[in-house]
Amino acid sequence: MSKIAYQLIAFQTIIFFFTVSSIKAQTTTLEQKTDKVARLAVNYMNIDLPDSVYHLTGDQFRKTISQPTWNNVYKQFVSLLPFTKTVFISSKDSINKYKLIGKITLAYYVSLDQKGKLNNFSFVPYKDEVNVLKMTEAERKTNILAQKILLLINQKKADSIYLFASNSFKNQIDAVKWKSIAENGLFPLTPLSEATFLGSENGVNRYKLMPYQFIIGLDEQGKFNTLALQPYKEKAVKAARALSDNEKRTRLDSVVDNIVTTYIQTKGNVGLSAGVYYKGKDYFYNYGETKVGNNQLPVSHTIYDIGSITKTFTATLLAIAVEQGKVTLSTPIAKFLPDSVALNKEIKNITLEELANHTSGLPRLPDNFQANVTDTYQPYENYGVNDMFSYLKHCKINNPPGAKYGYSNFGAGLLAVILERIYHKSYQELLRQYITGPAKLTETGFAADNSTTLAQGYNEQDQPVAPWKFLAMQGAGVLKSSAFDLLSYSKLQLLHPNQPLHEALRLTHRVTFDDGTNIIGLGWHYLADFKNVLQHAGGTGGYRSMICIDPDKQLTVVVLTNNATTGDSLGIELIEALKAIND
Repeated sequence: MSKIAYQLIAFQTIIFFFTVSSIKAQTTTLEQKTDKVARLAVNYMNIDLPDSVYHLTGDQFRKTISQPTWNNVYKQFVSLLPFTKTVFISSKDSINKYKLIGKITLAYYVSLDQKGKLNNFSFVPYKDEVNVLKMTEAERKTNILAQKILLLINQKKADSIYLFASNSFKNQIDAVKWKSIAENGLFPLTPLSEATFLGSENGVNRYKLMPYQFIIGLDEQGKFNTLALQPYKEKAVKAARALSDNEKRTRLDSVVDNIVTTYIQTKGNVGLSAGVYYKGKDYFYNYGETKVGNNQLPVSHTIYDIGSITKTFTATLLAIAVEQGKVTLSTPIAKFLPDSVALNKEIKNITLEELANHTSGLPRLPDNFQANVTDTYQPYENYGVNDMFSYLKHCKINNPPGAKYGYSNFGAGLLAVILERIYHKSYQELLRQYITGPAKLTETGFAADNSTTLAQGYNEQDQPVAPWKFLAMQGAGVLKSSAFDLLSYSKLQLLHPNQPLHEALRLTHRVTFDDGTNIIGLGWHYLADFKNVLQHAGGTGGYRSMICIDPDKQLTVVVLTNNATTGDSLGIELIEALKAIND
């Protein structure tokens, strides 16, 4: 690797490794000797003696890193100094590991060559709360960039951060505006503390770095298209026991209660309805309140915003159109677009299947989306079909269609618009005619504002918010439903003979894309760790939801919450726990 490449690493990432060969022998004496050099290096850094640190390094290190390069690297640490404490953690394969405490906490790795000189000398974000091995591959990829960005924020390097921004981010925030945001909004908050990974949703990782939370999501190119630093509200345990209709009489009851209790007893989490189809029977569990302070327990018929679970309904409509012979999955979308839009060569090879499995190359949201937002609590209500076609007329896609997975709300919304043009009926009419009507899903639909059974939603600041409204992007997240209806919908996915939509649903389950991490049917995603489990999460401004189906075990789970927190993750926890007791 060239000196320039190493300089780039030092400037752009909190993780920099200067590792060549390591000594295989490992003894207590070696650990002690390494410890002495490791602490001496930290002392030299604290008293601003980079040349003295370099004199501790060995020949192999110096062949890779020249002294001028090292001096440039050292400059990146000046804002982090002094390190106030060096705590020995462990030693493995002749490499000592330390917890290096300062303005931010780092993990510090040191090994020596045969002459007792520094050979491995590296720093990474210290994590004693997060088990990275529990992250998915996509979460790990996002986590790497997250740690880079956090260090660059601490180093107040606006231009370097902007290098990692996606085209869609840059189209909305140019370099001048970004520099102003960074210098006036971000940098005054530094130094940021170490980040704790909290979870992810739809490719967006969330971290706690008290007193803030950090949010980051990547596009298909590995560049960030979502980036935010917000106040973090620490969740405390409620003093009083939340309401519940779970009688805890059976093992199933106890499994559900054990998983849900931690969530519902956390302050800020208001209500939850869950449905389980287990060993041929339906079970419903409700917790909390439909509205803060009303002392009213949700029921299985309480209505919630279900967000992106809507995409599975949209994909089912596509499968129905295929079954009816109106289209094939390989039909190009250009066939159904206005002529002026279809002329764009960038989109001519995108197929209907690629809209349904998120491999179209289209972005999560289009570049002209933000300009239509007049109410941050209702981001989708003004984006119309003309806006959609205006974007498609001139857009450029980053990946060839079908080549890479990239979650796209825009693609799902476009698919619904195309289905409307195929059938000459509204999306709402199509759902009623082909899905909610035949399946008798009477509590699933668009209208929720005047529903007396609607649970009040709450955002991440615990403020009451309304369900989201949609214009052209309905197919991405417009639906509202209940635990009762969603459990019925989940049971249809078990493909019992003589049930409605049997063949169309079977088609939505067929894997259409598999890169080893993202396994996708039509609309449905498969869990990477349990590749026979279909799932989809939903999230809007004040609600979270999850549906999981295991056809092999004949087991389904739905979870609906009226909080924009982490309630959707409970669905995966439940399906995994129930699979275990079902074996």
